[in-house]
Amino acid sequence: MLKSMIFRGAQALLVALLVALLAACGGRDAINKGTSDIPVANAPTTFDLTVAADKDGQFEYEGATLTREDLAGHIRYLDETGKPVHSLLLTTGEKQKITNTHVAALAGICRDLKMTGYVRDNDGHLKVIQIVE
Repeated sequence: MLKSMIFRGAQALLVALLVALLAACGGRDAINKGTSDIPVANAPTTFDLTVAADKDGQFEYEGATLTREDLAGHIRYLDETGKPVHSLLLTTGEKQKITNTHVAALAGICRDLKMTGYVRDNDGHLKVIQIVE
């Protein structure tokens, strides 16, 4: 019983710290913290899948609005049908700029599915998402 209470308290503290960290990351250049620039000579010319930023941290793909889970499920489906996705590009949407929420969700997908994620940031620069295990 005591272990359970300590564990729950530690979980609550961890969540509070993560929320505080995310709140502190606000700002125009926050996308730069989880990405690094790619030299033009090393930049890929094509990507297996391209999605755009959409409202509320979601993604737009071929006219559909997808959550992080929906996008990951679609990538798994493509992999199962013999169309593996090794590189994923996130671009600015028609109505939505790229936010930290988009980059964090894309980083999670890339980490979980062992793929490389790229971001064409709000200024048009191509960046690779750095996955920290």
